[in-house]
Amino acid sequence: MSLDSRTDYRLEKTRSLPVWLTPLGPETDAGIDAAWHKLTDGVTPRAESIEMKGREVPVPAAALGAARFSFRDLCEKPLGASDYLAIAERYPTVFIEHIPVLSPQQGNETKRFINLVDTLYDNKVRLVASAEAMPEQLLPVRRGTTGFEFDRTVSRLFEMRSQDYLESRES
Repeated sequence: MSLDSRTDYRLEKTRSLPVWLTPLGPETDAGIDAAWHKLTDGVTPRAESIEMKGREVPVPAAALGAARFSFRDLCEKPLGASDYLAIAERYPTVFIEHIPVLSPQQGNETKRFINLVDTLYDNKVRLVASAEAMPEQLLPVRRGTTGFEFDRTVSRLFEMRSQDYLESRES
């Protein structure tokens, strides 16, 4: 007896979820909590870690193939492409909370965010995020290579919200 189904029920849940919540505040926090609860069927999340080259990358909350991080967890710590790739390979859905508007003084954080989005995008990871502003407003001052790269990031963030993108990854 075959139990294969043509319907990916996790994808069905993702279709009905808001995937970019803004502005930051109690209402947005409640919205991302509700999205997490719906996507993980209310399963109690657990902290995990991914071993990378003799060190641990902490995952604050994980359940049913989803991982939940803050911007601080991913972009204000010394993480790089290999760390983001390990996350993308392990979790089909990633939640990132409290993405701020980035200032010129946050060059490292901006580059990490660009790298993170590139990695999630290239690996077809579904992203649910809360942010201070819409993607195009997250880096008000854009200069040089970083400005060009951030324009690409904005484009990818918009595409990652599309139905075609959300349906592009096998769970």
